[in-house]
Amino acid sequence: MDKDPRNHSQQDFWSFCDSINAGNCRFAVSEALRRMYGIKHDLDSLPPMPMDGNTWSVMNSWAMPTRSFLEFIMFSRMFVDALDAQMYDEHHQSGHCYLSLHKDRHCYSRVLELLVNVWAYHSARRMVYINHGSGELQEKHKLKSRRGHMWIKWFSYTTLKSMDEDLAEEFDTDHPTRRWLWPSTGEVFWHGLYEREQKLRHRQKEKRKQQSKDKISRMRKRSRQKTIGKYIKPPPEDRGNSSATTL
Repeated sequence: MDKDPRNHSQQDFWSFCDSINAGNCRFAVSEALRRMYGIKHDLDSLPPMPMDGNTWSVMNSWAMPTRSFLEFIMFSRMFVDALDAQMYDEHHQSGHCYLSLHKDRHCYSRVLELLVNVWAYHSARRMVYINHGSGELQEKHKLKSRRGHMWIKWFSYTTLKSMDEDLAEEFDTDHPTRRWLWPSTGEVFWHGLYEREQKLRHRQKEKRKQQSKDKISRMRKRSRQKTIGKYIKPPPEDRGNSSATTL
């Protein structure tokens, strides 16, 4: 972020986010988090992103294991859904959104450029930065320096997985008809769905087993036609007699 041409004055994280989002990044993120976590009162604080001498990533330049990446996708799906819910109607009708000074088809994109930083920092991940020019890997924002600053409770896997399953259960059981972005962005899965599929497979297995038993039973009970008669091969004629001539 410190090398981004949009950040001439070397602003801190949230100030930079505001500067590229028409001054409304803080408000948009706080509202999205409030909606995402179901907080009833106004969320007047944001996850701290301190200036500790390290850089922040723009356009997802952190290296992470596949499992961590999948957990980030789980978080970002819920965040984008909350962001979309608060902005879609106005943006769809007028083409304007409060994250841009002009009509903008990619209203949320500049917030999403920076989202991975918030998740990685506050979920206590090792943050390894990839230099796009040289390919060099360098760890930033080491865990020791983050102590006392992380919102681990809000960004832990257990918390986010529980929220993800709640959304999946709502979609699977209630079948809501409202416009809802979240189900369209990835897998919809919760434990009840697994149990239902397991029961369905068990019933299908039992049905096939019963059908096989019924088939065997029918074959055993099937009446067989009695033999009409027994074919007896006639004895061969005496060749000597048949070839003899009368003198």
